[in-house]
Amino acid sequence: MKSDWVARISDRVEQHVRQVKGEHATIICASGLSPSGTVHLGNLREIMTVHIVAEELRARGWQVEHIQFWDDYDRLRKIPAGIQTSFEQYIGQPLCDVPDPFGEYASYAERYITEFSEGLAHLGVPMTHVRQSLAYREGRYTEKVKFAMAHRGELFDILSEYQTHQGQQESINERRAAYYPYRVYCESCGKDTTQVQHYDEATARIEYTCQNCQHHGSFSLDEKISGKLVWKVDWPMRWSFAEVDFEPAGADHSTPGSSFTVGQRIVQEIFHSPTPQYASYAFVGMEGRVKISSSAGTNASLASALAILEPAILRWLYIRRANNQPFMIDYGQGLLRLYDEWDSLSRQIASGKANEANQLAYKRATQGSAGSIKRAERNVPFSLLTSTMDVTQGNVEQVLRIATQTLKEERQIEPTQLEPRLTCALNWVNNYLPEDERTTIRTSFDAEAYTQLPESEQAALHLLVEEFENAWSLDALTDLMYRIPKQVRGLPADAPATPELKQAQRAFFVAIYTLICASDTGPRIPTLMLSLGKEKVKSLLTPDGVSAQAEQPA
Repeated sequence: MKSDWVARISDRVEQHVRQVKGEHATIICASGLSPSGTVHLGNLREIMTVHIVAEELRARGWQVEHIQFWDDYDRLRKIPAGIQTSFEQYIGQPLCDVPDPFGEYASYAERYITEFSEGLAHLGVPMTHVRQSLAYREGRYTEKVKFAMAHRGELFDILSEYQTHQGQQESINERRAAYYPYRVYCESCGKDTTQVQHYDEATARIEYTCQNCQHHGSFSLDEKISGKLVWKVDWPMRWSFAEVDFEPAGADHSTPGSSFTVGQRIVQEIFHSPTPQYASYAFVGMEGRVKISSSAGTNASLASALAILEPAILRWLYIRRANNQPFMIDYGQGLLRLYDEWDSLSRQIASGKANEANQLAYKRATQGSAGSIKRAERNVPFSLLTSTMDVTQGNVEQVLRIATQTLKEERQIEPTQLEPRLTCALNWVNNYLPEDERTTIRTSFDAEAYTQLPESEQAALHLLVEEFENAWSLDALTDLMYRIPKQVRGLPADAPATPELKQAQRAFFVAIYTLICASDTGPRIPTLMLSLGKEKVKSLLTPDGVSAQAEQPA
């Protein structure tokens, strides 16, 4: 099999580790996210890229640690949509100190870290969580920070090579003398609207002023940490501190002068540590014509994806595309096709017909070092579940009955055998199925629509009502749907599907949809009929059905 993207990156990481650490070292794979708001599916790609490579390295016999750096010591830059404007007062303060807008968590950062971490647990992603606020405040980075401050001139020289100097009023020497790679959080107002005035290497004392509240303060880095290194120095600092061997980032970090380009030089020339292996990843987005309910939210969040996708399928989406290939997760009708693709792959795996690449992708999607990844035990077509949920308004008993027939089971399928797919289908119908795509069922027989049908279609409908009494299963009804148009035209059941016959069958289907749904399309007719029940279907398809229903005892 041609080497896939996971193997190619893993090969590079292995070679790197053997050279800089040795054969029996623990490989450190890192990812980093800022909890500045809901962590979206694009951010998840960083986590999954690291996780999948880490899993491959574990499978090769390496000890691997996946460190997730939470940049909760970053400043609050702006107020996300849906947050009250009064929170503008916290702009400039570290995310870990900003209160939760909804009063449910200890902080703003805690809210978004928790909701994302809960989703990762469903995806089977083991990792070591490092909150940057604690790492800084507990003094873990103090020696590295002091080292960076002592080498601020050299840091400025590297950074200035990638900066535009046009329009600068001060000379480069003046700017070099005034440069400090450390941004203080004011001890009075908590904001980072500060400027370092002086730093004494002997005592590690920082003197600063705050433009927001005009506070003048000072403290020693040996006594407390009230601030952090600027990003382009902070990133290579933690590479050096944690001895990171692999960390990917978005494509924007790969451009000349980007954080990674600068970081490579800083980690080597200032911190005297090797540069980790790197891979850029491409965009992941959300698409599909969707109706988003207020409870579901409008973000392409991990929680929203797991509400409609089995965890194993969501993993598969990130596994089957190379890290540098963008892709979209369709919350609309494309979701039904995605489930069909997955079910087809599952059948290939079960039959032994899947090629080596698909076998590997399936294994990575369904099994991890933390255990099996959750997926439905029985793969009832997602389209069948959603259409039945739609028609029956979420009647699980009806759904299970039809699912049992679909899988040709002798005993009724239990809900647990269909989870989490069953819940995903219900969530999709409730939150993402547009109103104009929902199935509307007539409340009574439409005599006017019936009389407008050709006599051949009326005859076909009568025949259908007569015969489905003994053909009330998916397979039997499907056979009936295609046989009746032949029967009313005097053709044998095995007559070939000529263009004329196909047109006749389509006209028959439209007649059924017209009388049941007041439309010319809808769910698969056998599924629709089974969802509604015999008496309801009879009452909608023929005048005789109305009479028969009226004669039923109350």
